[in-house]
Amino acid sequence: MVTSAALLLRERGVAGTSVTKVLEHSGGPRGSVGFHFPGGRAELLVDAVRTVGDRITGRIRSTQNARDTFAGIVAHYRKQLIDTDFTAGCPIGATAQEAYDDPALGPVVAGIVSDWITALTESLERDGHPAADAEELAVLCVSAMEGAITLARVRRSTAPLDAVGARISPLLGGAPA
Repeated sequence: MVTSAALLLRERGVAGTSVTKVLEHSGGPRGSVGFHFPGGRAELLVDAVRTVGDRITGRIRSTQNARDTFAGIVAHYRKQLIDTDFTAGCPIGATAQEAYDDPALGPVVAGIVSDWITALTESLERDGHPAADAEELAVLCVSAMEGAITLARVRRSTAPLDAVGARISPLLGGAPA
């Protein structure tokens, strides 16, 4: 159910991810929601967002350098958009757009974005970037990526992702001279 909720969030956003839709997608029995998620839809969506956020944070932390990390994320979303005919975006971005002020989801999304920025900042510092520059560059990476995913979906083209990858990648290759 958590996976189904995450997949629906990336395609339909928070408003389009109901318990009924999750059950239809996952094939789970209705009674299992109350058993596994006593907090109902809110708990299910929080778990889905956390699962995706943790997976991406882990990927950022496990990659050798910031350039490879960013290139890998661009490639992942590029493939995902093509494979789903531009219906699947980022579940974290979708949740951030719709539920930034939701008392359950808002703080979770804010924490995930903070984790991404921290992990990218640490990677950039290991690559030789000064701390202040590394954090700004990490914010730029996350902002540009989420914006590019949105534009790619709207334009039904990977061109925004390709442009972000091409323009930001050179900035990530090490400390500026």
